[in-house]
Amino acid sequence: MKTWYIPSWSGDFRLVAGDDPKTSKLLVMQPTPHELQLLARFMTDARKKKWTKEAFTEHDVIDTRTIELKAPLSKAGPALVKIAKPADRTLTAVSFKNGKLEVAETNMVETLAEKAAADPEAKAVSVSRPTPCCPRCEPGAIPPARDVLLAFLNEQEHADWAEHRAISVVGGMSGHRYLLAHRNSPTAGRLGKICYDMDDRFVLHFHATDLPPEEEILAAKLILEHREPWLRNEATVVQQASDGTWRDLGFMRYKNPFGDIQDGRTDAAITGWIGALAEMAGAQP
Repeated sequence: MKTWYIPSWSGDFRLVAGDDPKTSKLLVMQPTPHELQLLARFMTDARKKKWTKEAFTEHDVIDTRTIELKAPLSKAGPALVKIAKPADRTLTAVSFKNGKLEVAETNMVETLAEKAAADPEAKAVSVSRPTPCCPRCEPGAIPPARDVLLAFLNEQEHADWAEHRAISVVGGMSGHRYLLAHRNSPTAGRLGKICYDMDDRFVLHFHATDLPPEEEILAAKLILEHREPWLRNEATVVQQASDGTWRDLGFMRYKNPFGDIQDGRTDAAITGWIGALAEMAGAQP
């Protein structure tokens, strides 16, 4: 395995194979304060395992840094994922050199990593389930995020993204066709959301605005293809009435593994409220 992407806000945590197959390198690019906390925890763990003698704290100021680890990707990747991503709703996908894609949830990620270790061209990415419901879309595309997305698109998806900033994926359980659009694209603007069921003709309500738009799309693509109930359930197949209440649209949906129809609504409401205040503040003369 040569690369393991762990999407984050500014430029991703990224693990790459070292010059020695028993080593790897952690690339850190412009981490946010919260990401520094996660990285500090990982570095503490890495020192305990004697993978490195380097250290930094959550208070360090870091722009770009490369950290050598005395551990292969198959060991360092799962360790970082378990600290940087929520264990109960993270999906790791490995793309092998023959084009085959395999996925695993966190409890099986070591098994998948060991299998990928034998393939020098394999690349992995670990994505979190987006939050159901959708706040107001915001700008903020980050160039490194594009590289992560393109690494997991096939030739047709790559061409569609280049021309339309949108791709079509097929639900792994329902077989439904979904249109996924960059949240700042004209397509998302017309739909009002980033995901549209082209068979039932309605939008699904979810978002991951803590990530750049490209990685929001990558998470949705992998999850719809391999863990569809994470996103197609009673928390997303709904519509908000003018009085603020929510109603089930009556379309086919799966049981929500993470809660009920209220799953994510508080988070989305708070995010929308903060966005509205920021917009009002920006409009002040």
